[in-house]
Amino acid sequence: MACPPLTSSASDGRSLVTSGVVRWQSARTASPAEARESITELYSTTVDFAATSDRRFGYGMSAAEDDTVSVAALRFEGRCRSGAESFDDVVIAHAVRGSHRWRVGEERGIGSVPFMIPPGVELRVEFTSAHIRTVKLDAAYVQDVAESLSGSRDEVFRAEGVNTRRRHPGLVAEALASLETMMAQSSVRDSALVRAQVRRHAVVSILSSFPLVELDRQPDRGIQSRRVRLAVAFMEAHAHEPITVGDIAIASATTTRSLQSAFRRAYDMTPMQYLRQFRLGLAREELLAAPAPRLSVRDVALRWGFAHPGRFAQQYAATFGEHPSATLRR
Repeated sequence: MACPPLTSSASDGRSLVTSGVVRWQSARTASPAEARESITELYSTTVDFAATSDRRFGYGMSAAEDDTVSVAALRFEGRCRSGAESFDDVVIAHAVRGSHRWRVGEERGIGSVPFMIPPGVELRVEFTSAHIRTVKLDAAYVQDVAESLSGSRDEVFRAEGVNTRRRHPGLVAEALASLETMMAQSSVRDSALVRAQVRRHAVVSILSSFPLVELDRQPDRGIQSRRVRLAVAFMEAHAHEPITVGDIAIASATTTRSLQSAFRRAYDMTPMQYLRQFRLGLAREELLAAPAPRLSVRDVALRWGFAHPGRFAQQYAATFGEHPSATLRR
């Protein structure tokens, strides 16, 4: 993971820096005891760790996290064993290099395929000279996303059989790699709206692959126009916040699938397309109201959840018939 310059460091090779609400950590050590301490801190749970003495040991870690997600790249040299009695969060791991074997509860497998550790389930791993990518997700956030997808308000995480019944592991590997890359980009790091979109996309991909909850329920067929009005009212009231389609579905008391269908019928667009159009209008109001020397198009784009100023300019021009910089010069 490519990290920005770190502003502080400790004598044992650990570093920490905060960029907006994204916190960066890094560590490097040849001490198994210090590696254990680093891993315990990273995953907020007591971790057992041991390295055999027949090979030289090395450990390196870099991680980016906010209040909902932690994305980490860990590199080990030497033969190692590790584990934890349980995690409070949902953890997905992928050994992208090296040999790696794991046991999650009663399930077993190899780390070259992404695997999940549900909350409250024991983990044991053995690996040699491995590069491991992990994503730790706040369990309450994952549950919110799952409930918005299923329409149920009482989702319970499955503890057994999650890895045995997984589907599309390549999709999960791609989601983990993309999340790691995007968390390192300033356009994601500096915009809570963009981070929310990236984070939800990754969680939906993970839930679609691992049967942590049951998502294959019959969608609500009787959605009424009142729910569309509730959704629109919620979006307009919270457009300045990092809301997702799941939040909108919960606010309108329906599932994301039903909400998507209702918006297609009502507006010939998805809820997020509607929200994007509304945010474009708010961005235009800001550009018209502010003196040009005190504002930049890039700042306005990021503030309203547009990670790429070039795409923002294209969408803005297609909607309003002029470039945002032209609006700013008025």
